[in-house]
Amino acid sequence: SSPGDDPENPSASPAEGTYLNKCLSSSFTPGSVFKLVTLAAAIDNIPDLFERSLLCEGSMIVDGAKLTCTGTHGYQTIEQALANSCNCAFGQLALELGGDTMAEYAEKLGMTAELSLDGMDVLPGSFTKGEDGSVGLAWSGVGQYDDLVNPCAFLRLLGSLAGGKTAGPRLVYQETTMHGIPLPGEGAPSLKAPFDADTCRVLRDMMRNNVQQTYGQSMFGSLAVCAKSGTAEAAPGQSPHAWFAGFVADEDLPLAFVVLVENGGSGAEAAGSVAAKVLNALVNGD
Repeated sequence: SSPGDDPENPSASPAEGTYLNKCLSSSFTPGSVFKLVTLAAAIDNIPDLFERSLLCEGSMIVDGAKLTCTGTHGYQTIEQALANSCNCAFGQLALELGGDTMAEYAEKLGMTAELSLDGMDVLPGSFTKGEDGSVGLAWSGVGQYDDLVNPCAFLRLLGSLAGGKTAGPRLVYQETTMHGIPLPGEGAPSLKAPFDADTCRVLRDMMRNNVQQTYGQSMFGSLAVCAKSGTAEAAPGQSPHAWFAGFVADEDLPLAFVVLVENGGSGAEAAGSVAAKVLNALVNGD
C-alpha cells in the first residue's frame, strides 16, 4: 500500500490513507477485472455461450440510456470479447443473466463475502443489483455501476481459479523451529472452489489467451501467465484505477497476484508492468 510513512519517525501530516492497509480494509471499483465474475456466471448458465457471435458497435442503448465501449469490436466470440474487454458483450451477458444471477455469483465468488485474515476482518465488497433490463445492470456486468471489490477477496478468487480450490489467506503459512522443523499448525486452510473443474479450466484458458493475444507474452518471459486487466472509472476529475490480476499456470510456481494502482490509468500498462516486474524478479531470484 502507498503512500508510505516511517512509524518510528512519522510525518507531522501524513497523507490520507497512509496508515490504512488497502489490501484488507478498502474496496474499489473493479472495472473490467469483474468481467471474470460475469463470465463465470455466463459459462454456467448460458448453454450456447461458445457458439454465439456477440456484436459490438462501440456502444449500445439500454432502456433509453447509453453503455459505451472502448472500441468497436464488431462480431466476436466470447473468447475474443474477453481479450477485447468488450463492454457491449459483457453488458449484454449481464442483462441476459439478470440481476438475481449476477448477485448470486458476486456472492458465490467471494466478492461480497465476510472474510478474515489471521483474525483480522477483511472489508467486504458490494454488488448493487440493478433492475432487470436496466443500463445499471449492464454496467454492473462490466465492473462499474456500484460494484466494489476488495483486493484480498479478489486474490482469493484467482487462487481458486488457478488451483481448483480456494486457499484461505494466511499471513504465515507455517512456522518452524530454528532447525527448520515444522511446528504443529493447520497451515493455510483449503476450501472448496466456488465452481467446478470445467469452469475453472475454461476461465484459465481464456485468461491465458488474454496474455497471448492482448497484453503480450513478452512482458512475462517464459512464464505461463493467465490474467485480466481492468481500468476502473474513479471520482470525477481523477484518472482511472488500474488493475491487473491473474496467476501463473505452473505447479512449480503457484502464484496468484492482484495489482491495483490507484488513479494509475490503463490497467494493462500501469498495473500490468508492476506485475511483470515482480514476477520476473521472483523467477530470477532478484
